[in-house]
Amino acid sequence: MSDKTNIFANEHNESPAQVIRQTMAVSLSDNGESVITFATNRGKGSGAQTLPVGEFREYVETLEGYVKDGLPESGEEEMLSAAETVRRTIKQEDGVISFRVRSGKGAKPAKLAADDFSEVIELLRSTVDSVEAAGASLAPADEADADASE
Repeated sequence: MSDKTNIFANEHNESPAQVIRQTMAVSLSDNGESVITFATNRGKGSGAQTLPVGEFREYVETLEGYVKDGLPESGEEEMLSAAETVRRTIKQEDGVISFRVRSGKGAKPAKLAADDFSEVIELLRSTVDSVEAAGASLAPADEADADASE
């Protein structure tokens, strides 16, 4: 009886913080750059957030500013850093805060219930040093040597 259909396959009641804890990873991109990848939610219309490790701290700091000061009225998209893309795309509709780390085809927004926003950003803040250390450990040896001599 190997064919079965999960009745609850489309129901995801994990909190965004739980999804981040399960999905966050640092790796090397195809071009050798250290990147951080994580999802904030699962299901149709959602996708992983992927950004360079070098942009992660500013990205988290930008989101912390929105926790503290609130969200702007609207945003626009172009080729920007992850933090600048957040600044331009963050919005709240029907109690859901959404934002992107990149724009363009296939870019999916992170979506968080407004009630979860602060907790999720605190979780991301707690990972910044570990993400940067993991990214540095993945850097090619010649790049690591250059960083060490600065």
